[in-house]
Amino acid sequence: MRQLASAGAVKRLWAKDETLWPHAKEQRRLITNNLNWLDLPDQIGPYMTRAAALAAMVEREGFRDLVFIAMGDSNLAAETVAHTGTPQRPQRFFLLDSTDPAAIQRVSDQIDFERTLFVFANKSGKRIETHALLLYFLNRLRMQKAAEPGKCFVAVTEEGSYLSELAGNYDFLGVFLDPPGIKGRYSSLIHFGLLLSAVWRLDPQELVARAKSMREVCKRPADGGNPAVELAAFLAAAEASGNDKLLLMGSKSLRASTYRIAQLVGASTSKGGRGLIPVCGGLPGATEGALRGCVAVVLKMRNGEEADLATIEATLKQHRVSTVSIEMNGPEDLGSEMFRWEIATAVASSLLEVNPFDEPDVREGRERVSALLDEYVAKRTWPARTARVREKGIELYAEGETRQHISTLSLTEALRTFLEAMPTGGYLAIITFASSSGQTEAALERIREHLASSHGMPVLLSSGPRYLRYFEQVYKGGPDKGLFLMLTSESPADVGIPGAEYTFGQLQMALALADFESLEARRKLAMRLHLTRGLEQGLAEIEQTILKL
Repeated sequence: MRQLASAGAVKRLWAKDETLWPHAKEQRRLITNNLNWLDLPDQIGPYMTRAAALAAMVEREGFRDLVFIAMGDSNLAAETVAHTGTPQRPQRFFLLDSTDPAAIQRVSDQIDFERTLFVFANKSGKRIETHALLLYFLNRLRMQKAAEPGKCFVAVTEEGSYLSELAGNYDFLGVFLDPPGIKGRYSSLIHFGLLLSAVWRLDPQELVARAKSMREVCKRPADGGNPAVELAAFLAAAEASGNDKLLLMGSKSLRASTYRIAQLVGASTSKGGRGLIPVCGGLPGATEGALRGCVAVVLKMRNGEEADLATIEATLKQHRVSTVSIEMNGPEDLGSEMFRWEIATAVASSLLEVNPFDEPDVREGRERVSALLDEYVAKRTWPARTARVREKGIELYAEGETRQHISTLSLTEALRTFLEAMPTGGYLAIITFASSSGQTEAALERIREHLASSHGMPVLLSSGPRYLRYFEQVYKGGPDKGLFLMLTSESPADVGIPGAEYTFGQLQMALALADFESLEARRKLAMRLHLTRGLEQGLAEIEQTILKL
C-alpha cells in the first residue's frame, strides 16, 4: 500500500498515465485505448436502455428462446446470468461457447429455430469458431425456410469489425457496438450491463448508479480506504512472496464469475514467467501440500447458498491460507464488482511491472490452427506423430522435454514419471478437447480429487476450446511450473460447417493440436492422450490407472 501511495498510482491511473506499466513504444496506443474502460460508467446507460428495449421488442415478436454465442470474455458473464435464476426472465436462455459437435447438437435439438434469437458476441468477429457457428445457424434457418434469417440475429461487437460487416450483409435485427480498443476482459460493465438489462430485465439506471458509485470509491487515495487498491495490494503481495496460486471460490450461482476473475487476473499478470495462476472449481485435495503457495478469494451473494463456502473458509483458515471474502448484495452488483476487479488487476500489474493489456504468448497458436486445417483439407489426415504408448484404446504422444522425463514402458509408468517431473510448487492442468457429458465431467472431478489429494498439488481442469480464451496466456506466459495433460478424442457424431471442407469436430481437433504444438514449442512439460474409444471409456481407463500410482 505504501508503494502504491508513494507512486501516486491511483491518481496516475485515473489520469490514464500509460507509464504506470512497462511497454514498448509501439504498445502505447494499446494501453491508451484500453484505459478508456475507465469511462464506461458514463457510457453504458444508453447502451443498456437500448438493450432493454430490444428485449421487450423481441418478446412482443414471439421469440421464445435466446442463444448467446461467444468465444471470448462475454460468455462468462452470460454463464453467470444463466445460473442466477429470476422470475423476470421470459425466455429460455442457452449459452454456446464451444465447437464441440455434441454441444452444438444439444442446443439445436432444444430450440424452435424460427422463434429463437441468436446473439453473437465477439470484438472482431474474425475468430474461426464464431464464424463457423454463424454459418451453421444461418444455414439451419434457411433450411427451415425462414423468410428473413438475419432478423433472428443480434451482434455485439466493435465498430468496423468483421462481425459488424456480416451483420450488415445479413441484415441483423440489431447491432450493439462496444467502444473500440478495449480488451474483453476489461469490458465487464458492457457484458453484464447488456445481459442484466436485456435478460434479467433489471433497471439500467440502477446498474449505472452502482457502477458510478464503485468508480467514486475506487478513486480514493491508496491509503484512504480504496477497495480496488486494497485488493491490488493483496494480489501483488501474494505474487511477490511466492504465493502465486490464486484460489477463487464462489457459491454455485457465482462459479462462472470466479472464472471471469481468473481470466482477468491470469491473462493480465502472467507475462515473462511471472504472475498469478488462478485455480477455480472448488477445493479438491485440501491437503497442506495442495494449499502451499496459495492465497484465496471467496465470492458470496447475500442470502445465497453459503453452507459449502463456510466449510471451505474453515478449511482455508485451518491451513492458514490468506483469504479475502467478498459479499455482493445481489445480481445488480455483478458489473460494478467486476469493475473493481479490473481496477485492482491493472494496479497490481503496475506493482508486478507487467503490461496488463497485451497477450504476447497466444497469437501464434491461432496461426497454427489455420495451417493445420489447410493441411488437413489438402491431405485428409493430420500431421503424422509417433505414439509412445498404445494401451487400452489410449494413444500417448510426447516429444522434446517431456519425452526425456517419462517412461514409455506402459501407460501407468508414463503417467507416474510424468507426475514425478512436477516442478517445485507446481500444478497440473488437464485440458480436454472432446465431447463431454455429465458422466465425463464427474469422472474428471474424481481424477482431479485423487491427484490433488495423493500428490499434494493443485489440479486445474480446462475445457477446450474455451480454455484458449481463459488460461492460454497463463499456461504459456506465466510461472513456468506447470504440467499439461491434454485429452483428445474423435467426435462420435460430427456436425458439418456450411461452405467449409472440414467439420466442427475437425476444427476442434485442429485447435487441440495447434495448442499442443504451441506448448511443445515453449518447452513445456506436455503430454497428449488420444482416447480412441471416446472420452467416457478413456476416462474410465485413466481413472483406473491413476489409482495405481
